[in-house]
Amino acid sequence: MGTNTRRALTVAAWIVVVAIGVMLSIQRFRDAVGSDIGTDLRTFVAAAEHIRNGRSPYTEFGYVYSPLVAWLLLPFPDFDAAVGPWTAASIAALWGAVAAVTATFWRALSWWQRPVLAGVGIVTALYSALLSLDLWLGQTDTFLPLVAALAVFFASRNRQIASGVSLAFGAIIKSWPVGLGLWMFRRGVQQRGRLIAATVGTGAAFLLLALVIHGPQMFSEWIDRTLVLSEQDLVAYSVWGAGRHLFTQSAALEPLFVAPIVGTIVSWTLAAFIVALIVITLRRPGDDALSMWNIATAVVLLIPVCHLWYFVLALPLLWTWVAHALKGTRRLESLIAVAVMAVWWVIVFRLPPLDNQFGESTPQYIAVVGSSLVALTLSVVLSARRDADRAVVVREAVPA
Repeated sequence: MGTNTRRALTVAAWIVVVAIGVMLSIQRFRDAVGSDIGTDLRTFVAAAEHIRNGRSPYTEFGYVYSPLVAWLLLPFPDFDAAVGPWTAASIAALWGAVAAVTATFWRALSWWQRPVLAGVGIVTALYSALLSLDLWLGQTDTFLPLVAALAVFFASRNRQIASGVSLAFGAIIKSWPVGLGLWMFRRGVQQRGRLIAATVGTGAAFLLLALVIHGPQMFSEWIDRTLVLSEQDLVAYSVWGAGRHLFTQSAALEPLFVAPIVGTIVSWTLAAFIVALIVITLRRPGDDALSMWNIATAVVLLIPVCHLWYFVLALPLLWTWVAHALKGTRRLESLIAVAVMAVWWVIVFRLPPLDNQFGESTPQYIAVVGSSLVALTLSVVLSARRDADRAVVVREAVPA
């Protein structure tokens, strides 16, 4: 194939990817702006209004985030003014996450594989009933894959300070992604001290800024609000929710049967299993990307109040396996992982989400949690096998 022909095909492929992405983005934007729901965004806007009036953002009872989210919304006087820019920024964040994942694997992929990876990322991110729900609510979750993907990209280029800064913003945007900090302790990190210092330093600098602006009482208010809202009678798609919903009586979901002791055993057994997967990931990470998204998926499954839209953070795990399948290393295993992850994506991202207060389908709930556990387990095991291969290559390269 001639250079000019290949260049023309490359441009055409990227035009197709961008065109599909723009079309899906417009659909999601119109759905979100026209829904007039914005439950969470209204809370964020109200918290910003409290700040403008000299009060704490935690005056708004439902506000449980760091002050950053409220700060970002200070320029907007009301919900109607904020919903358009906020929705556009949320969608743009997913574009950024896809771009960061594609850039991470850019050097390992050929001219046609790059737009394929980006196209898979754009379609799976934007062609999603789960994303529609997230945008209707005006949540912050789409920003999490962006900062985590940037952390991976910078790490892949051995820019550990930039990686640490990006990683810190996950916990600054929302509290529970602090669990992503486990990624810093995976085996084989170069200049780990820089990564840890940048992550901790960025978090500390933000807390100091918040202290200066809002005063020391802010921290007690933030902690108190987090604890108060850490228990909600809503459908929780986590190992803790599985034991509670499937074996105890509640309004959230119809149980399989009522046996609280069985529910407790199930939850703690699954939690121990997830922790074991995290330990395996840290010891046998596979690579920077696989380790990040395996840990991210595990953290989501360990959150006591895990809403369905939290799985947006786990979505790049599918893109990463697609990248590995395209690269060709252990291709059969990578294709198996892609197939399993594709089924998981259909169940979690394409099926109409259950009502968050009154789940209408126990089988669908089991399918969501069960497919997530299966996908994570397979991914961790195959990542460990890739890591073992890499260790063999390194040993063979060392002179006897």
